[in-house]
Amino acid sequence: MKIEKDEYFSDDCIIEDSLFISIKDLLICPLCNKIFKEPYMCTDCMSVYCKKCIQNYSDLKKCPNDGKESKFVNCISKNDLLSKLKYKCKNCLKVIIQTDIKAHLEENCIHCEKEEKEKTIAETLQTKKQMIKLSSKEMENKKIDNSFSSK
Repeated sequence: MKIEKDEYFSDDCIIEDSLFISIKDLLICPLCNKIFKEPYMCTDCMSVYCKKCIQNYSDLKKCPNDGKESKFVNCISKNDLLSKLKYKCKNCLKVIIQTDIKAHLEENCIHCEKEEKEKTIAETLQTKKQMIKLSSKEMENKKIDNSFSSK
């Protein structure tokens, strides 16, 4: 089961420790006013935006800061800061640094395993209900067949 990071680790899951409080202002995209998602930097004016924000704004051609045609590159320094943030998984409540989120999701946290089991049980019950309905229809068809054959 593929789990999206944002499902279990959104901005509201960030642990607001002293590190986060001290660098929070450096991690906010000026276009969406949220914590950067894939920060990209304008090579001319050095402004930084989320990759999706800049794509939505100008398809990575014009800088929202100065309106000039610009080149955007992955902002390694912001990514480095983001990698140090601590998140609490919404489901198993384990505290994880950003760089370990992917591994946590691939390992399937406790909740994910429970959710998968519940899904499997629900699918099994649904299948059984469908089989019962089919059996009921078959029984009814046999009754109809028997009533025709006895005449």
